[in-house]
Amino acid sequence: MRKVLLISAVTLLVMFGAVMLVQGVSNYSVTSNYHGVDTPVGANVIVTATTSDPTITQVTFIWRNGNGDLKFTDVVAISGGTAQSTHQPDSIGDWGVQALFQGPDGKTKEGILLVVAIRATSFNVIPELPLLGTAGASIAMVTGLAYKMKRKPQK
Repeated sequence: MRKVLLISAVTLLVMFGAVMLVQGVSNYSVTSNYHGVDTPVGANVIVTATTSDPTITQVTFIWRNGNGDLKFTDVVAISGGTAQSTHQPDSIGDWGVQALFQGPDGKTKEGILLVVAIRATSFNVIPELPLLGTAGASIAMVTGLAYKMKRKPQK
């Protein structure tokens, strides 16, 4: 009987410990409106940083172009666990945006004070595609084929 009681008590303690551990974990994420999709040059790219950590006070967004050059830096106050940064990439290539989640715990990284976590997202900027020209050429070819088929002599 004591053995069953002891095993039950240990099991309950482990379960409560796991629940407490899970509740203490904060999530950090960064995504963009062009995540996983080719981005045309000059499009408005919105990068959104979210967290469940209530100690985060601001997010610093660091935008780098395809060559790794620093293009934009935005410091945005977090509201409701979310912060956003918007820019228009002006060159082709693989762009990257780092989000530095900053809070009052005194950690430092990347030369910016109070960084708690760092996440990143990326997107590929491509030249604008001449879709209208391709569509127009396709329509002209189909129309020409239909005209030729209609004029074909009947047997």
